[in-house]
Amino acid sequence: MFKASPLIALKVRDFRRYWSALVVQVIGQHMYQFTLGWMAFEITGSQAQLGLIHLCAFLPQFSLTLFGGVLADRIDPRKLIQSAQTLSASGVVVVGILALLGRVEVWHLAAGSFLFGVANAIDEPSRASFFPRLLSKPELSSGVPLISMAFGGSRIVAPSIAGFVIAEAGAPPVFLLSALGMSTMIAMLFLVRPGKAGEASHGSLLGNLADSVRYIRNNEVFSRVILAALLNATFAMGYIHMLPVFAKLVLGVDARGLGLLASAPGIGALCGLLTYPWLQSRTTPRNAIVYALSAYSCALIGVGLSVWFWVSFVLLLGVGLAQAYFMTSCQVVLQTLVEDRYRGRVMAMFTLVWSLVYLSGFLLNFSGSLTGPRIALAGGGIIVLSYVWLSLARSVALRSLVLAPKNA
Repeated sequence: MFKASPLIALKVRDFRRYWSALVVQVIGQHMYQFTLGWMAFEITGSQAQLGLIHLCAFLPQFSLTLFGGVLADRIDPRKLIQSAQTLSASGVVVVGILALLGRVEVWHLAAGSFLFGVANAIDEPSRASFFPRLLSKPELSSGVPLISMAFGGSRIVAPSIAGFVIAEAGAPPVFLLSALGMSTMIAMLFLVRPGKAGEASHGSLLGNLADSVRYIRNNEVFSRVILAALLNATFAMGYIHMLPVFAKLVLGVDARGLGLLASAPGIGALCGLLTYPWLQSRTTPRNAIVYALSAYSCALIGVGLSVWFWVSFVLLLGVGLAQAYFMTSCQVVLQTLVEDRYRGRVMAMFTLVWSLVYLSGFLLNFSGSLTGPRIALAGGGIIVLSYVWLSLARSVALRSLVLAPKNA
């Protein structure tokens, strides 16, 4: 157990620049995802079609992320991030123009979602490999919560902005603002100077990938932490893509109400990230991971059972808080312990979480179309909670794990 203030990392000029651009980029990404889901459900009125839109992002992101991690260990990750954001922003602009002209169709949304998934498959492992080069080892444990905060905080701002802009001016301005946010990172990366990279991986791409799988499998802490995150992403984290359905069919609210619901996990996540150093100094990594994931699952089950707007809002606050504790604890463990030459590939395995969120959105929405959204969401939470106490909590290696700052 040790305490690391986020302010330590923000004192580093290049990290501060990178982090500021990341906040703007992720706000744009969340606005885009929010608006894609809203438009798909408005056009079709079908929960299954909404799930298919998310599946279109999942397929390329899931299938290419591990190779994105291999590339991040072989090629300058800064160039990879810039290429990915250029691709992503281009797709958003095209969808935005079609929406502005009133010619957008479901397949356009599916294509935009697909391009977004391809870009994320390259961007996410590259970012995870790049930002530690802006910090020393002692600063890294304070930088990881800030990276998580960029994502958690943007979830407060982005859905609210998107929901109110949609209500007042329609979807096209949201798409264009999203593209502008994503483009910010492209420019900012020219201004930062990362530290020297570790030795680049050699050999074939498949050989590098197989080597990383063996590395993770032989480390019980890595394998348990990553498996818990992936399982949670598959069966529960897609709840965010069910919110349009809950807003309209269960809670009876409009786009503004949906924006508030979607913002609630972000508010909870921001509170969690701001208080994470306090949690980190008072408990073990094992307890933070196990109890945070348990609380997350229970709150999500409550959301599935609730039929009251403000009860759902409060429960979603709890979902965001617990998720921030869980995900940040996982990333601190991985980023602190992983060897530099494996960083891109190990973190690529972990960042499969974000692609599996789309699969989760598809599975929850598809099962919701058969059993009802409330049963589907509660069922996902029960699956994750069962795994926590039948497997994760029993890990001997995780129970004995203690992190300590490393010297630079």
